[in-house]
Amino acid sequence: MNDTVVFYNGEQVSVPKEVAEFLEEDRKRAQAQARQDKRHLSRSEFETVLSSHMSAGRPLEQSVLWNLRLENLRKAVAELSAQEQELISLRYDGELSMEEIGKVFGISKMAVSKRLKKLHAKLRSSVT
Repeated sequence: MNDTVVFYNGEQVSVPKEVAEFLEEDRKRAQAQARQDKRHLSRSEFETVLSSHMSAGRPLEQSVLWNLRLENLRKAVAELSAQEQELISLRYDGELSMEEIGKVFGISKMAVSKRLKKLHAKLRSSVT
């Protein structure tokens, strides 16, 4: 038999050559998807809502404004629907890809992207 040894979940496993090729292609596809997700809707897009206001030596006024924005963001997130909060949580707490989130919600990754963009705009308007 034409078996190949691969690492799966941290263990060496002997599998047929076709399975090894499939796993390698799947790994490459997942990496490409992660790069595409990062380009399409960067995680930093959400994080820069507030981080652009962070600086090491900011005066007291900037610190107060920062805290107000942060509190407004917390309130805005609390006012989101349970589904919207879950979407944000899966993306940023769970660090799931858009494709993975789409599987959870039963929607396409493009739909996930559009929902996240709407949420970003909604939350951004609450902190500015």
